Amino acid sequence: MRKFIKLVIIFLAPIILLTIFMELLSRTIPNDYSYKNEYLEYNSDKVEVLFLGSSHTYYGIDPQYIKKKSFNAAHVSQPLDYDLAILSKYNKKWSNLKYIIVPVDYFSLYSTLDSGVEKWRKKEYKIYYDIDLNTNMYYNFEIINGKLKEHISRIKKYYIKGINGVTCNKLGWGTSYKSIESKNLEETGVTAAERHTINIENNLYYKENIETLNKLVQFAESRNVKVIFITSPAYKTYIDNLEPKQINNTIYTMTQLTNKSKNTIYYNLLNDKSFVSKDFYDADHLNEIGAKKLSGIINDLINIEDKN
Repeated sequence: MRKFIKLVIIFLAPIILLTIFMELLSRTIPNDYSYKNEYLEYNSDKVEVLFLGSSHTYYGIDPQYIKKKSFNAAHVSQPLDYDLAILSKYNKKWSNLKYIIVPVDYFSLYSTLDSGVEKWRKKEYKIYYDIDLNTNMYYNFEIINGKLKEHISRIKKYYIKGINGVTCNKLGWGTSYKSIESKNLEETGVTAAERHTINIENNLYYKENIETLNKLVQFAESRNVKVIFITSPAYKTYIDNLEPKQINNTIYTMTQLTNKSKNTIYYNLLNDKSFVSKDFYDADHLNEIGAKKLSGIINDLINIEDKN
């Protein structure tokens, strides 16, 4: 028996060591999560306008067009509870924070990372932000999340070709959705709306997300910070395929919530006619042209709030 155990150890040791080595190599590859965490660790006390949210903000708002010192802390599929978690992580800082911009879109009130195929992103927050929202040990590791082939490819790209995983600019705006690579707006309008449509009857996450929004507002009120909620602009092929009850409930909920607090305001930009086809990468995401336009609109809204 001892001989068998010894043979097993001899056999497994190289595999275990290789796995640990690959995990360490993978963790040291810079990515959007590690970059934004490091930026906020050193600069959160300088930020005046913080943008949170999912890919609609990540690709849709470029802080270089905001006159106040701003940073885009959005990530693809980032839900409201992680927005709050990022705010809370740096709660001893934010000494100059004046505005928090939070998108509440068609899907925002009815989903979390636990509710869809993006659950794997929990490991990004656990590993690179040290944010753990009741996640299990599985999300503590890079290597066991995703395909081994993909991890090997990432490691080769970084350590051989010098290509890292950072796809945002210095202020956190996602640069990948370029106008020259725009998708078919008719097709993506249908598929995106279908993907984001959720049965809101007895929805498991609605109450949880409302509680998160209330905590976010309380966080802001305690620091005399104003929260601007927005519903992001989208192309007509996306809007036309939304389930009326879901979008109407979102708009109603946000209107009611912001009416209760002097520190909050809600702007519904979903059907803003100033956005045209050339502004969109796909039917619910802006490209760099649209991002410049939306960023300018947000800057104007901030200027209006400054005067109030």
